[in-house]
Amino acid sequence: MKVVHLSSSDLSGGASIACKRISDSLAVSGVDSNLLVQKKSSSDDRVLSTTNNLLSKLHYYLRFAFDEGFIRLFSNQKRGRFTNPFVGLDVSKHPLILKSDIINLHWINGGYLSLNSIEKLKQLNKPIVWTLHDMWAFTGGCHYSLDCRKFTEDCSNCPSLRFSGKKDTSQRIFNNKSFFSELNLTVVTCSKWLKQEADKSILLGEKKIVNIPNPVDTDLYKPMDIKVARKKLGLNEDKIYVLFGAMNLIDERKGFKYLLKSLTKLASDSPETKDIVEVIVFGKANDEMFQSIPYKCNYFGNLRSEEEIIFCYNSADIFIAPSLQDNLPNTVVESLSCGTPVVSYNVGGLPDMIDHLENGYLAQSGSVEDLVNGINWYLDNRANVNQLRIKARNKAEKYFSQGVVAGQYKELYSSLIQN
Repeated sequence: MKVVHLSSSDLSGGASIACKRISDSLAVSGVDSNLLVQKKSSSDDRVLSTTNNLLSKLHYYLRFAFDEGFIRLFSNQKRGRFTNPFVGLDVSKHPLILKSDIINLHWINGGYLSLNSIEKLKQLNKPIVWTLHDMWAFTGGCHYSLDCRKFTEDCSNCPSLRFSGKKDTSQRIFNNKSFFSELNLTVVTCSKWLKQEADKSILLGEKKIVNIPNPVDTDLYKPMDIKVARKKLGLNEDKIYVLFGAMNLIDERKGFKYLLKSLTKLASDSPETKDIVEVIVFGKANDEMFQSIPYKCNYFGNLRSEEEIIFCYNSADIFIAPSLQDNLPNTVVESLSCGTPVVSYNVGGLPDMIDHLENGYLAQSGSVEDLVNGINWYLDNRANVNQLRIKARNKAEKYFSQGVVAGQYKELYSSLIQN
């Protein structure tokens, strides 16, 4: 069985990392699985790039600049990313594509594949699997719709655009995606929530949609001695550490302001915690974001080393994920795999990973008070911290390990080839 995964990158962004982990899991389980990307960052021989000479690099930069330019000029960035899918690369004649039995799309934005690129793949008459890492495939261009439900009817008057109207860019994109109905397409969603949303969509609702989570390497992301981890990062062995991290903390959807409000309330309600609690943060951020945190903040920046990220998880007592809308964030499953309980809002794919009051706490969405309740739940249960950590680790091993996820993909691929 030969599978080619198409992703904008292999390591840049959560969706790219998830894609590579899926491919790696399949390779470990015996599948001939490769990645075709436009931006390669790893040294993995199973990852091939379409950007391998001066002309292709120039073409890539132009496509990427067009994509980023549209976002900056025309989208309401406070609502997250909005992608215009009309500029991309034709990969239908690439040897990896031609030799494959299955074409598996992932996050193909950032100037990689256009709608025309997907139509070219359609002409090959090969089964196409599209693993959705966000909502873009069934919206008029936004990656997360937040409070907007227009993808269930007809996208227009888009709140994610600066200039919206009855016949705006979102409607144009939405209408141009109508050919998805003609694709030999099976949709995979990483969370149950995203499956429910895709099922309700006009563009993909009639397709076969299955839920398969993203994997984590549980042999790499694993518990270690908390004192050793803290010593590596120069942290105090005796403090209680609250961890918050994401690829881009500036994205309002990730809920940093709710973390700040909850910590402020915690400090006000329980001033004694100022002597025992500290905060760990990693990810892209502005330094001024941390000035109002009422606890000592240890900011480690945009970490590139998995080793450092693993030290962060193992140094923390709890991981906080106050996202307002999210699919199946890598950070949460990584934290669980390292044995660190998670406090989050009860949104998106978070309930797929967090068992309330077992390996974490699911707070009411947008409630600062309930997020504080989640932190206090951990503080009140510190005597049972070993049990919490064991339950967190067990969840990762049972549902998100490489072997478990690869098995589900292999079963799906086999059914499509047989048909």
